[in-house]
Amino acid sequence: MSSSKRSVKRAAIIMFLYAIVVFAVSLLAYLIAPPGANAATAVASGGTSAVLMCVMAGLSLMIHKNRTLGMIGIHVGMVLPLVLAGVFLWRMPIAYRDSGVHRYFQNAFAEKVADGALQDTDEARTAFFAESEDQLAGAEIPRTDKAYAGLTLTLLFGASSAAFVLLLLSRPSVPKQADADPFGEQGAAKTDTERSGKDEAFG
Repeated sequence: MSSSKRSVKRAAIIMFLYAIVVFAVSLLAYLIAPPGANAATAVASGGTSAVLMCVMAGLSLMIHKNRTLGMIGIHVGMVLPLVLAGVFLWRMPIAYRDSGVHRYFQNAFAEKVADGALQDTDEARTAFFAESEDQLAGAEIPRTDKAYAGLTLTLLFGASSAAFVLLLLSRPSVPKQADADPFGEQGAAKTDTERSGKDEAFG
């Protein structure tokens, strides 16, 4: 196996492993999410990202058969973890902030219950949160703790950053055009030249 094929295969393996980690962390988010949380979104987005990475890994392995598809797989596969890292980094503080807001009002509700001002029921809790939102000029108060989302986003950010660095350090050696497409235009031109030379020799 040539060094070019080994380097492409190494990059594809990193992409596949990264896809597995993304899906596994997304599944973890679904499992540890509190009741009422929209955790299915995490699995859907994580699964989509994992599928895209698997597709890019598969395309990169085609570099020696189809240069165009292979180049798309290699370059998009290298950039995608960086893009996802940016998305995870952007959403991470939002999740932690929502967690803090939820806990603040949840503790306030618990104090009201302890003082006997409110009953510890779902209806009373919903009414308390709605009243608090009215006092905050309609600002939305998260009904569930988003700490699980902050944790999984932190893990995904770390995995994405690591995957990008590893892909950058092991950047695959792209084969030359002739090596990537031996039966393409260059090969056809060479065959036509050889055939023309033979015709002249036997003309």
